[in-house]
Amino acid sequence: MSSENLEAVILTLDEALFTACRSRFAESRVELTPARDPDSFKSTLRDKDIGAIILDSAYAYDILGLGAPEAVAKLSPLLAPRILMVLAEQNTPPDQVVKLLKLGAHDVATKPVKPRILAEQLKALVRVFAPKKKQDRKILASPGSAITMDYPRRRCYIKERDGGPLSPKKDVKPTKIEFHVLYFLLQKKGAVVTYDEFRAHLWPTAASPKEIIHTLHQLTTNIRKKIAGCPAKIENLRAEGFRLV
Repeated sequence: MSSENLEAVILTLDEALFTACRSRFAESRVELTPARDPDSFKSTLRDKDIGAIILDSAYAYDILGLGAPEAVAKLSPLLAPRILMVLAEQNTPPDQVVKLLKLGAHDVATKPVKPRILAEQLKALVRVFAPKKKQDRKILASPGSAITMDYPRRRCYIKERDGGPLSPKKDVKPTKIEFHVLYFLLQKKGAVVTYDEFRAHLWPTAASPKEIIHTLHQLTTNIRKKIAGCPAKIENLRAEGFRLV
């Protein structure tokens, strides 16, 4: 996760707070997505490369059914290595702030917040706490370059066959999570990628294997449509996983 480009999600029902933060966060190159219920929170974590979570303590119970301390205690181990910031009410006692930090919050900001400063605080926390990732190979290609993927630029190219030679490269546009799934398959060079491997590589904090399997089937269906016509295909091995052939 680059400290210069950060994606964050905010759990709040305060539309004025979200609107103010979103516009100011953009100035700091932080993309902010709202989550107003558990389902939208899960889908945001699944579909976006979220590096920081902001929990508005005033709405923790309305959104998650848990008070702020209970939510922090439950979420912090599941969300690691993402950053967890809590927004506390102005009159929150110091011992409550200390408790939130001890339960796993990386920081606590007291409302009313200054959005631009909050965005820079999140980026600073990411620089300190987020693990350094190994740089992936810049470009990977399948045999015959039917699929070529440029990881840093998140670009994907395919060559199509229509009864004759392969066509020139065509730029396709998978979503961020589709790109990661296809790139992982390409890295394995035709070997089977099991459901457990996908889970460990892409969703290490996910609690439900069944939900991951369902998500993978949806994602591979979408990817197949986007690379239709390309000689490379995604095969599903029942009860095992997928492979790119």
